[in-house]
Amino acid sequence: MDIITWDPKDHNEMWKRFEKWEYPEGIKVIGEWSDLSSCRHIVLYEVEDAESYAEGMYPWLDICHFDSFPVMESGDVAKFMAEHMGYNPVV
Repeated sequence: MDIITWDPKDHNEMWKRFEKWEYPEGIKVIGEWSDLSSCRHIVLYEVEDAESYAEGMYPWLDICHFDSFPVMESGDVAKFMAEHMGYNPVV
Protein backbone atom coordinates (compact mmCIF):
# COMPACT_ATOMS: atom_id res chain seq x y z
CA MET A 1 0.00 0.00 0.00
CA ASP A 2 1.29 3.47 -0.83
CA ILE A 3 0.24 6.78 0.61
CA ILE A 4 1.29 9.36 -1.94
CA THR A 5 1.51 13.04 -1.06
CA TRP A 6 2.54 16.17 -2.94
CA ASP A 7 2.99 19.85 -2.35
CA PRO A 8 -0.16 21.92 -3.03
CA LYS A 9 1.82 23.97 -5.58
CA ASP A 10 2.15 20.78 -7.68
CA HIS A 11 -1.54 19.86 -7.51
CA ASN A 12 -2.44 20.77 -11.10
CA GLU A 13 0.65 19.07 -12.54
CA MET A 14 0.00 15.94 -10.50
CA TRP A 15 -3.57 15.56 -11.73
CA LYS A 16 -2.56 16.40 -15.31
CA ARG A 17 -0.08 13.50 -15.25
CA PHE A 18 -2.47 11.18 -13.40
CA GLU A 19 -5.14 11.57 -16.10
CA LYS A 20 -2.76 9.94 -18.61
CA TRP A 21 -1.14 7.48 -16.18
CA GLU A 22 -1.21 3.72 -16.72
CA TYR A 23 0.31 1.36 -14.18
CA PRO A 24 3.10 -0.94 -15.37
CA GLU A 25 2.16 -4.55 -16.22
CA GLY A 26 3.63 -5.93 -12.98
CA ILE A 27 1.32 -3.86 -10.76
CA LYS A 28 -2.28 -4.95 -10.17
CA VAL A 29 -4.29 -2.19 -8.49
CA ILE A 30 -6.82 -3.44 -5.95
CA GLY A 31 -8.15 0.00 -5.02
CA GLU A 32 -7.38 3.71 -5.06
CA TRP A 33 -8.70 6.52 -2.90
CA SER A 34 -8.20 10.27 -3.05
CA ASP A 35 -8.16 12.24 0.18
CA LEU A 36 -10.69 15.01 -0.39
CA SER A 37 -9.15 17.23 2.29
CA SER A 38 -5.49 17.26 1.24
CA CYS A 39 -2.94 16.46 -1.44
CA ARG A 40 -2.89 12.74 -0.74
CA HIS A 41 -3.75 9.58 -2.67
CA ILE A 42 -3.84 6.00 -1.34
CA VAL A 43 -3.19 2.97 -3.57
CA LEU A 44 -3.58 -0.67 -2.57
CA TYR A 45 -1.94 -3.02 -5.06
CA GLU A 46 -0.19 -6.32 -5.67
CA VAL A 47 3.24 -6.09 -7.24
CA GLU A 48 5.13 -8.87 -9.01
CA ASP A 49 8.65 -7.65 -8.27
CA ALA A 50 10.81 -4.71 -7.24
CA GLU A 51 11.38 -3.70 -10.85
CA SER A 52 7.65 -3.26 -11.46
CA TYR A 53 7.36 -1.20 -8.31
CA ALA A 54 10.28 1.03 -9.34
CA GLU A 55 8.80 1.47 -12.82
CA GLY A 56 5.56 2.69 -11.25
CA MET A 57 7.17 4.98 -8.68
CA TYR A 58 10.17 6.66 -10.34
CA PRO A 59 8.23 8.79 -12.87
CA TRP A 60 6.57 10.57 -9.92
CA LEU A 61 9.52 11.21 -7.63
CA ASP A 62 10.03 14.77 -8.84
CA ILE A 63 6.66 15.89 -7.43
CA CYS A 64 5.42 13.15 -5.08
CA HIS A 65 6.49 11.52 -1.83
CA PHE A 66 5.72 7.81 -1.33
CA ASP A 67 5.13 6.19 2.04
CA SER A 68 5.07 2.48 1.28
CA PHE A 69 3.66 -0.17 3.62
CA PRO A 70 3.83 -3.88 2.81
CA VAL A 71 0.45 -5.18 3.97
CA MET A 72 -1.31 -8.55 4.05
CA GLU A 73 -4.81 -9.57 5.13
CA SER A 74 -4.81 -10.59 8.80
CA GLY A 75 -6.00 -14.14 8.12
CA ASP A 76 -3.20 -14.61 5.60
CA VAL A 77 -0.65 -13.33 8.13
CA ALA A 78 -1.85 -15.85 10.73
CA LYS A 79 -1.67 -18.67 8.17
CA PHE A 80 1.81 -17.62 7.07
CA MET A 81 3.05 -17.44 10.66
CA ALA A 82 1.61 -20.88 11.46
CA GLU A 83 3.18 -22.45 8.36
CA HIS A 84 6.57 -20.73 8.42
CA MET A 85 7.24 -19.55 11.94
CA GLY A 86 5.62 -22.21 14.13
CA TYR A 87 3.06 -19.75 15.52
CA ASN A 88 -0.20 -21.39 16.59
CA PRO A 89 -2.75 -18.94 17.98
CA VAL A 90 -4.85 -20.09 20.92
CA VAL A 91 -8.48 -20.38 19.88
